[in-house]
Amino acid sequence: MDIKWASVALTLLTLFNVNTSNANEIYINQVGDNLSLQVQQRSVDNYISFSSNGDDNTVTIYQGMHADGTIDTDETGGHEAYWTLTGTNNIILSTQTDTNRGGGGGAPHHLANIISGDYNDVEHTQMGKAGHDGFIEISGDYNTVDLYQRGNGGQQWADIVLDGDNHSVTATQRGTMAHSLALDLTNGGGAYTVNTTQTTNSTVTQKSYSLTGICTNASGCAVTVSQN
Repeated sequence: MDIKWASVALTLLTLFNVNTSNANEIYINQVGDNLSLQVQQRSVDNYISFSSNGDDNTVTIYQGMHADGTIDTDETGGHEAYWTLTGTNNIILSTQTDTNRGGGGGAPHHLANIISGDYNDVEHTQMGKAGHDGFIEISGDYNTVDLYQRGNGGQQWADIVLDGDNHSVTATQRGTMAHSLALDLTNGGGAYTVNTTQTTNSTVTQKSYSLTGICTNASGCAVTVSQN
């Protein structure tokens, strides 16, 4: 089943729930404030393009499920999600997973968030045995980012770019394959806080970390890096 929606406008206090299977494509354009939206894609090779313009919205996108909407009964992934968000005080959560216990290596996941605004919470979770690509770009102030990638069958790659003041970033990468994390932070006075962890049970796994930061706060900016 292919579902292709060119534009969906949601009204105040609307809960929108999409359940699909097989190869799916979903396109959503959301305009408005104080909205609650949940999208569920429960199978493999899912694609969603999501655009939102508004404030005080809560949006959750599940691909393969988990965290913890569960489902994912030995599926092989191949999920793609692309967010474009403009607004303030939004909560946006994305989860991609493939348990893939018996089906081989599976397909990788791609998740991108492009955000403009202040006081937004971004939770970005990718799990499963395939590789994970995560990209977050935010322009604004007082935004919070929590990125979590875990998997044993492919590389964990993330690129986080923040432009503005008083951001908070927590990034975790776990698994037996290579980890790559790049952070680019710019601020004009308000300090940022960064806490990053790369963990593997293999001594030969490559872990790559880079941070480019401009901190003009007189008290400094807090950065914690752990590679285990």
